[in-house]
Amino acid sequence: MAEISYPFNAANTTTGATNLVSETQWQSMARMWGGDRIDRSLTGQASAASLPFTGRVVNVSTVQIAPGKAWVGGFYYELTSALNLSVAANTANTPRKDLVVIRADMSKPAVNLAIRKGVNAATALEPAPVRQTGGIWEMPLYEITLPANGGLPTLASRGPYNIPDPVAFPWNASPSAALLPKNTFAYDLDSNGPEEITEYFTYSDKPRTTRQLGPTRKYTPSLVNVPTLQQGWADRKGRYRWIGPNTMWFSVRVSTPTEIKHVEASWYVGISLPTSAFAATGQTFHGMIQNTGPRQPASGMPNYIPITGWVPAGKPTTSCILLYPNPNNLSAGLDGLPKIPGSASLVISGVYEGADFPQ
Repeated sequence: MAEISYPFNAANTTTGATNLVSETQWQSMARMWGGDRIDRSLTGQASAASLPFTGRVVNVSTVQIAPGKAWVGGFYYELTSALNLSVAANTANTPRKDLVVIRADMSKPAVNLAIRKGVNAATALEPAPVRQTGGIWEMPLYEITLPANGGLPTLASRGPYNIPDPVAFPWNASPSAALLPKNTFAYDLDSNGPEEITEYFTYSDKPRTTRQLGPTRKYTPSLVNVPTLQQGWADRKGRYRWIGPNTMWFSVRVSTPTEIKHVEASWYVGISLPTSAFAATGQTFHGMIQNTGPRQPASGMPNYIPITGWVPAGKPTTSCILLYPNPNNLSAGLDGLPKIPGSASLVISGVYEGADFPQ
């Protein structure tokens, strides 16, 4: 039969449908339901002692694994009481690393705890778990490091866990996500408009944006230290996107037919960022002014001017100071940008850390 499908209430030799499955067929099917993991959802901070399958070294030749439950290779496994496992002695003059695994062995058939022995080496590596449908399928629980010459072993956790299933909301995603278990991903799926597809992660204190999906978002940047009247002369365009947890990408273009200067009380022209920047260390960006219009000679500034955007160390702020090379003496370094020439365009972009997290 070229086609086989299962399980159905009744077999059909014409279509290939079967009502019984072998252990190997069950494993092939059940593995599709989800990957190997310990049956415990990580919904916040947890102590090692509170987790399933807590391991401890009893002596130089024994480790003990506490009770727990897991899904391994398409089968469910329960350890109902603590179990001691014997560790092969390491009398060599080089270390060795073994793995404590939960092993589904179809030849028995059964799922049991086991130790996969590694190889001695000056720089020992843990052995790879075996994953073979219809044969042996292993999920790591612990790495055992065995020092040279019979030293006391140490354990390091390697077991994978569940996290809460992701959910989606048509609107009010952030306040709704606040009611979910910690470590849950939640999605705002665009019910409020084409630019509102957002992924949130419920941290220990509140949900935070991890990334924005869909198109980049628009904002209108302000010109910092520029009179309101002159702001109105400029064509100001901005785009931004959260590209990672608390990580923002932005791009700004400011074009003006008329020269724009900073106010007398200040020393620079700046721009506003789409959201406050984390300022514990300070952050910088790259940009330029294209000054090739008909008013370029009268501006007293070059055709193309490199611009450095700077958020100084201090308190979180949306203000980005614009700096440019001293036009009279390059060795003098950077000065505050005094103006954007008429018929010129400023472009600046970059990635920065937002100020959403506590500082």
